[in-house]
Amino acid sequence: MNRTIELRSRWTLVTGASSGLGLEMARAIARDHGGNVVLVARRKDRLETLCEELRTRHGVQAAFIVADLSRPEDVERVFAEATRERVLHGAILNAGVTYWGEAMKLDWDAFQALLNTNVTSMVRLSSLLLPHLVEQAGAQGGARGGAAGLMLISSVAAFIPVPYQAAYSGTKAFILSYGQALAQELRHTGVSVTVFAPGGISTELLENSGLSRRFKAGDLGVMTAAQCATHAVRAFVQRKELSVPGLLNQTLALASRLLPRGLLAQRTAAMYRPER
Repeated sequence: MNRTIELRSRWTLVTGASSGLGLEMARAIARDHGGNVVLVARRKDRLETLCEELRTRHGVQAAFIVADLSRPEDVERVFAEATRERVLHGAILNAGVTYWGEAMKLDWDAFQALLNTNVTSMVRLSSLLLPHLVEQAGAQGGARGGAAGLMLISSVAAFIPVPYQAAYSGTKAFILSYGQALAQELRHTGVSVTVFAPGGISTELLENSGLSRRFKAGDLGVMTAAQCATHAVRAFVQRKELSVPGLLNQTLALASRLLPRGLLAQRTAAMYRPER
């Protein structure tokens, strides 16, 4: 398999692109690689603004699809619209939501929306996108050409149980396992699968969940979205099967293999326990 993915003048799909890590990854693809992007999120005004920015500043093509990926019908529509008039050579499935608080207080409808956004839509989009990406890789020479890639956004929370983010960390653990398994299944197709597992990122997700009161950019292990996006796109282009950015996050991932999970959960609970 070729060592890198060529993004220049090729289309990459990015979900969760209206803010935070998704927005910054779209910028990095356009700015640093001259890549075209199809952006997916719920907020049309933000997508329109970002597309105009990327076209004007970097001379790339940019399109958007307004969709709520907690809705199965929107997931099907995203694939259909993204591939109707263009060929994708990359896809970054970044859309995600979280919940900070006691698991037993998580409303069931809210949990279903979290599960649909973080897991179900990711699996469904992957199943739709991969035959398309494999076809493009084959058109470019299969395993010799290595023309396409898929990236799934997980989290350091995938490696350890995170009390008070039990549902979120559970979904991210699924993504980690699913993505690493897919990478092995697709090794000889020319399509790489990268799992990117960042730690804390200063984004709207942190703000909306209330976690920004506990963790802020500049704190140990908390990156800005722009910093994290640079790591993510580099890992995607270099076809890494797993990428954990930052020394502290890498240490936490290693600790999950060496220390008892009960101990890690206990220590994490002390950090994440909401004030009463």
